[in-house]
Amino acid sequence: MKIKFIALLLCAAVSSNVVKGEEPTNTAQSMNRHEIRISASDGLTLGLANIFGMGLSDAVTGSKRSDEKSSLVYGLGYRYSISRFRVGADLGFVQSTSKLTLIGETAPSLKEKDLNFMLLPTVEFVYFKRGVVELYGGAAAGVNLVNHSETSLTKTANANAKKNDLSTTFAYQVNPIALRVGNHRIGGFLEAGLGYKGFLTAGVSLRF
Repeated sequence: MKIKFIALLLCAAVSSNVVKGEEPTNTAQSMNRHEIRISASDGLTLGLANIFGMGLSDAVTGSKRSDEKSSLVYGLGYRYSISRFRVGADLGFVQSTSKLTLIGETAPSLKEKDLNFMLLPTVEFVYFKRGVVELYGGAAAGVNLVNHSETSLTKTANANAKKNDLSTTFAYQVNPIALRVGNHRIGGFLEAGLGYKGFLTAGVSLRF
């Protein structure tokens, strides 16, 4: 379902560009150094990392987790173009929830919620550009700010519910293959790689 949503987002961006048409003005292209991006990523790697980490914790404490859910990674980014290079940063947001059954209990005792806010300074390199097609790659490294909260579902779990816990971890994203289709103002992009945003990212970019 997540992959279908990302694909639809890319198709909408490309369709918008086709209707608008390309404006082949080299001067305009060189002046449009600023770029704003809105994106959505599958978030599979972050979800798997959380599940793996929680699994180790559960093995030690003897508790069990269920109903694990995670949203897409929604992003907002900025780029500044310097010849073939682009520098900037991405902001990412993802929410995950699960239910925890404590040792000795038969029903879920706590509901957990994690809010992840990512800040990723980014560098990209454009290695092919012709007409409306642009191929590039990029790498990012930054921080992931996690707000963890718990809500008790039973009276016996009130003493075990933790207050909001704020922590930071290292975050990264490497996208060796990326495609943008569009003119010097608006376009759609699709990025494939590995990191905290996931394997696949799609979105819309606006240059000015």
